[in-house]
Amino acid sequence: MKRYLLIILGVIVISALVFHEVAAQEIDDALMLLKSREDNAALVIFEKVLGSKPDNLDALWGKAEVLRRKRDYKEAQILLNNILKQNPAHSSALLSLSYIRLKEDNLKDALKLVNRALVSSRGDKENQALAYVMLGTINASRAARGGLFSKITYGLHIKGYFLKAGKLAPDLPEAHLAIGTFYLSAPKIIGGNLDLAIQELEQAVRIAPGFATANARLATAFKTKGNLEKYNYYLKRARELDPQNEIVREIGTL
Repeated sequence: MKRYLLIILGVIVISALVFHEVAAQEIDDALMLLKSREDNAALVIFEKVLGSKPDNLDALWGKAEVLRRKRDYKEAQILLNNILKQNPAHSSALLSLSYIRLKEDNLKDALKLVNRALVSSRGDKENQALAYVMLGTINASRAARGGLFSKITYGLHIKGYFLKAGKLAPDLPEAHLAIGTFYLSAPKIIGGNLDLAIQELEQAVRIAPGFATANARLATAFKTKGNLEKYNYYLKRARELDPQNEIVREIGTL
């Protein structure tokens, strides 16, 4: 009888280990889909994992990130707060919540969350890179809204943060989008460069074809270049991917 119980216990332990490995692989697959902006396919996997492991923080974050990208900030924030309640150092959740605070125009709290993420993500190059993208974006917002002193104080750091992000994680589409947008928007005197903008934005789209914002920025760059064929192509792609994207809507009002 004792031997029988040991066998049963062994089977249970092995089954649990196999399930854990399968769930971990599924999470990895979903995160790769998320990175390439195949959000709907990623969400299917996250929901599947949560169906059997509702406390899996990585799956919860993945679902929250998809909701954030769909601009369902209320539901995303509920999940993110739940994650941070269980793990205050969850760097991905901190960065997602920082983005929401940025969209709410709460730059102070956005910066606090990014700084927490920088500490908690040591050794995680992608999240470190995303944190620097956020720092550059926050500085850009501060520079745009302030006077001359603010433009100098904050504006001088924008490019450096974006370049650091690209160096840390060269295959991160958000990093290429960030520096590409800088090259596209900045005056030549502080580093604006249309050809470099196109180069960076094309790389963002190669890594993540489903990234609507990158496609929209690339459309703008080609319009500035005078290539209307590529402008129309990338604008059409961006509209198909996300008709409500703020850059797509901005282009539509020009």
